[in-house]
Amino acid sequence: MTNSLVQLARESSSKKKHQLAEHVADLLAARADDGTSEEAVLLNDMLEGVYSSLEPDTRRQMSERLADVDATSSRLAATIAADDLPVAQAVLERSRSLTETDLLNIAETKGQGHLLAMAKRDHVSKDLSKFMLKRGDKEVRHTLAANLGADITMAEFEALVKDMPRQLGDRIRHLRKSNEEVLEDLFKDDGEVAAGSELTRRPAKIGPKAWLMGIQMGRTTLNKAVYQLAVEHNLLDAVALLSFFSALDMKYVHKLMIRYDSTGIATVCRATGIGAKEFQAICKERCKHLKFPESTGSKWLTNYHMLDETDARRLLALMKIRLKTVRRQQAA
Repeated sequence: MTNSLVQLARESSSKKKHQLAEHVADLLAARADDGTSEEAVLLNDMLEGVYSSLEPDTRRQMSERLADVDATSSRLAATIAADDLPVAQAVLERSRSLTETDLLNIAETKGQGHLLAMAKRDHVSKDLSKFMLKRGDKEVRHTLAANLGADITMAEFEALVKDMPRQLGDRIRHLRKSNEEVLEDLFKDDGEVAAGSELTRRPAKIGPKAWLMGIQMGRTTLNKAVYQLAVEHNLLDAVALLSFFSALDMKYVHKLMIRYDSTGIATVCRATGIGAKEFQAICKERCKHLKFPESTGSKWLTNYHMLDETDARRLLALMKIRLKTVRRQQAA
């Protein structure tokens, strides 16, 4: 069946091919799995089969449509990523279906435009970063230095920052240092981290499960839930919701919530779309819990206004990758 559909698509007019590719891409984008189901494999095979016969504009639209779709096969993602830059860019910047081998191969064989797109990914591994720093031009290297999700050493960063405007370099240096401290603290024993006492659950008008159901049904929002829970002095339930929507284990979100600084919890909040008003409510309650003056919460809020959502999302992705690495090492 797949072969006959592919053959039909190849023999069709340009307009028909575009319509078919668009329809199949929409079906694939609607998949909630990781691409291993029989239906997802079939859809990927169909797109792979007709890809080379599609017009550049159709391929570009497919790249934009599938860049954030985890059900996209690594083979299809690699094919798109190796295309001309206008087509490849979205997948290079965002697709999680690309393997490390695919990315390294593209970094070795493609031009600076492809390297620049990869330098903007939420996470760039240590090996890929090293290769791109060697082969990339100034714009690629500076983009990597400014990308908090790029795994580069402080020595590499300091070498890069010399060519940057001083104010920009100082800002990125501060963010990298703060983020490294947060990442290191995630793996420390509780007694080694500068943090307050553990949170306790308090009575709430609506529990976290009910809030979650309401959010998923579109009857309320995460912002409304977090704000209400903070006002009710129930940070632990807020932690539960932030954990769910950030896909970060609750024990780690809890650890970030009771730290004496705000870098970690601000990252989780910004990455999950928490607004300034809602974060202010969290700061106020954190100050009470940690026995800090309200002025400290005001400083945290000021820093939150300056925290870029892209930076926060990249750091959150880096947290998850570090945690997976540690778990694999512990299991070995």
